[in-house]
Amino acid sequence: MPFGVFADIEGQPDAIALMEITTLPSGSELPAVAVWLDAVVVDHVAHNFQVRLRPAGTRNPA
Repeated sequence: MPFGVFADIEGQPDAIALMEITTLPSGSELPAVAVWLDAVVVDHVAHNFQVRLRPAGTRNPA
């Protein structure tokens, strides 16, 4: 999607994970379909299993 990447979380089939494009390093491209990502959970909503991700190794925006 133009705003980011939806991802599956291994072992969590009900989770809906999103890595927003604003969390990706400047100038990088969106990952291709079926690529494994190394990411960190930065937020989640327990009642509907929504998860926000950022790439591992990047800092959380202030």
